[in-house]
Amino acid sequence: MVFGPNTLDIHGPMRNSIDEVPGDALTIFQSAALAMLAALTVFTVPSRAATAVPAARPGELPVVRVGTLKFGTVDWELDVMRRHGLDRAHGFIAQPVDFAGKDGTATALQGGAVDVILTDWLWVAKSRTLGGDYVFAPYSHLTGGVMVRRGAGISRLADLKGRRIGIGGGPTDQSWIVLRAYAQRTAGFDPAIESTPVFAAPPLLNETLRRGGVAAAINFWQYDARLDTGTFFELIKVEDMLPAVGLPADMPLLGWVFSERWAAKHRAALDGYLAAVAAARHILATQPEEWQAIKGLTGARDEEMLARLRTAYLEGLPAGVDPSAGMLAAAAQRMIDLLIQLGDEDEIPPGGKLPPGTFFVGSRS
Repeated sequence: MVFGPNTLDIHGPMRNSIDEVPGDALTIFQSAALAMLAALTVFTVPSRAATAVPAARPGELPVVRVGTLKFGTVDWELDVMRRHGLDRAHGFIAQPVDFAGKDGTATALQGGAVDVILTDWLWVAKSRTLGGDYVFAPYSHLTGGVMVRRGAGISRLADLKGRRIGIGGGPTDQSWIVLRAYAQRTAGFDPAIESTPVFAAPPLLNETLRRGGVAAAINFWQYDARLDTGTFFELIKVEDMLPAVGLPADMPLLGWVFSERWAAKHRAALDGYLAAVAAARHILATQPEEWQAIKGLTGARDEEMLARLRTAYLEGLPAGVDPSAGMLAAAAQRMIDLLIQLGDEDEIPPGGKLPPGTFFVGSRS
């Protein structure tokens, strides 16, 4: 990635990446990586225009530019939002801007090409420590689990010792952090040391798991749901590990991220956006037939996979009373403390403390 003069480089180095995968799995990674590189070349400039949007004239609705990943869940919700006219009903116009990867959306936000993106709070915390003014509004909590192949000789967590474990992200993937801490407490080993972690993009990881390149994988829930349940099973859920490591069951994972300056200037549009997202999610949660309308966006091959995706999507929705900023900050600090205990201090905000103002608690999406 090429960083501009106003871009904060807050991404740590990737370790134990795809070059560690042996044999036929490496071939999979090499060919898929070339395809992804080609896609990145196309999408480095967003496929949907990300040029500066002029200020709305009197009587016009403001535009909210949303950085999205092609085929991600944000695309599903924005499709529902726009088809049902929820954006205009809430006083703004949603403009999706597609990118090839997570880093692309972050760079676009930093460069002012989009107004809102979906990312994790650790990115926000590191950015704020380095002078950024981004804030995080919770969107979903930790879900998913450790997926293994049936008949692979893995029936308990301790069986992962000495095996290759795939992680759909980087060393700061929060599910991976939880798994490491949980394995130390309940099985007496650290998978980062006594297993071989392999970090990879989620679709490549699924393919490698199918080919036997890794013995187990902890991936994003959309990709877990795409695995055949006759061949793979979930060894343990992330949410079942959280209490054992001192984290709440609704620990936030992803959130809407935007600039405080932008929010102050466009508060009505921001509130409208968060309310429209909540309305779109309510439709997806309560109207099963709506999933037929977005089936093409989900990439589901059949009705069984679509049903698994819907179930997993519903599991990630926030429930209950909105957490306070203080509650969210306490949970986030606990996660940072876990990273320090695990020896990953280079992956946390400098100083090891969550910066004040990281969490924005207004309207729950």
